[in-house]
Amino acid sequence: MLTIVFASLTVYEYNQVGNLSAQLQSRTQTRQCIRTGQGYAFYVRVVADGTNTSISGAKVNAISYTTCASGYTEWGSPITTTTPENGTIALPVSAIGGYNIIIGYRGASYSVGDVFIAPVRITTATLSIPSGNVTITHSQTQ
Repeated sequence: MLTIVFASLTVYEYNQVGNLSAQLQSRTQTRQCIRTGQGYAFYVRVVADGTNTSISGAKVNAISYTTCASGYTEWGSPITTTTPENGTIALPVSAIGGYNIIIGYRGASYSVGDVFIAPVRITTATLSIPSGNVTITHSQTQ
């Protein structure tokens, strides 16, 4: 029974990423874009409400995007990873504008939404579970 539940969660999350990819690709036209200033670092952090305790085992599904000066949006390839013990993962920031993120944990799906990566800053998106509250911070590089 436990294996079946886990398999269902995996299929559900896979479908969520597939749906996100299909939605994004169907409403945008891909063009070659260049971003003039890239972010320093981007972190996604998952914590428990109230205690702010790190949550491991949350599945992070992300798609990078860059909005071009012409108004077109270029989408990257989907990235799927799982939060480690410290509840924080780093995603690549090279020449992109941001990420659209969905996080799955214990059968629930949380939409972080579009997160802009500020140039020459450390951007952190923190999701609190189970409330689904999201905090975005842009801090100075060290």
